[in-house]
Amino acid sequence: MNNKITFLFIVTFLLGCLQNKNNTPNIVAIVNKVSFTETMLKNRASENPHIPKKEQIDAWINDELLYQAALNLNIHTGFKLKATIDQISRALTIKTYLDLLYQFSIKITHNEIKEFYTKNKREFYRKTSAARINHFIIKNKKEALKIKAFLLKQKSAREKEIPYMNFRVFSGIVEMGTLNNIINTSLFKKNKKTNVIGPLNIENNFHLVEVLETFPKGTAVGLDLVYDEIYQRLINRKQAVKKTEVLDSLKNKAEIAINYKIKK
Repeated sequence: MNNKITFLFIVTFLLGCLQNKNNTPNIVAIVNKVSFTETMLKNRASENPHIPKKEQIDAWINDELLYQAALNLNIHTGFKLKATIDQISRALTIKTYLDLLYQFSIKITHNEIKEFYTKNKREFYRKTSAARINHFIIKNKKEALKIKAFLLKQKSAREKEIPYMNFRVFSGIVEMGTLNNIINTSLFKKNKKTNVIGPLNIENNFHLVEVLETFPKGTAVGLDLVYDEIYQRLINRKQAVKKTEVLDSLKNKAEIAINYKIKK
């Protein structure tokens, strides 16, 4: 470790001497013989002036480490990217490299998702009332009344599918306030006398809403409804940890020099 620190200071000193002698652009950092100049830093800073220069340097080092690692795997010419190499950006090459690492090292199990849901159940309480519905839009009022009578009469959901499936435009859960105001008021009225609302004449169409189930504010959202959200949260978390591990490993193997004399 001491040898590496000594190397960094020597490289920085030599770079400074060489730059002053030849009037070459100041080098801010080096990663495995690839230089990051003060001009490059100024360009990055002009694009993101709110980010401190030290963070700009650190970001470039991380970016360069990942890019070099990706090139070592020949990602820039493989994986069906060769035909479009001139159009592939540096960021995409890095992303491909990270995606490959994630693909083989990150897995999310059903038990992990279930455990996260149980531990964080308070996050999944409904903040507003909701309902599971079938929503239909019919052009003709007579047809709408006919379908409404059918919905009120039949009990088997399987039997219902046949006569009105072509009119249904939505089937699922909606929250209060997400539908048209006329539908919203009727749907979430406290003392509804029927589970079929309408037909409501809205913009020359007749709307029917079949209410299958209601969920009061404060009730828990089922795991099946937040499964994908939890999965993505866990993926993002594990990817962040993996990326840090990869960068730490690459930094330990790389030769990195930073000119700390650059103004903050």
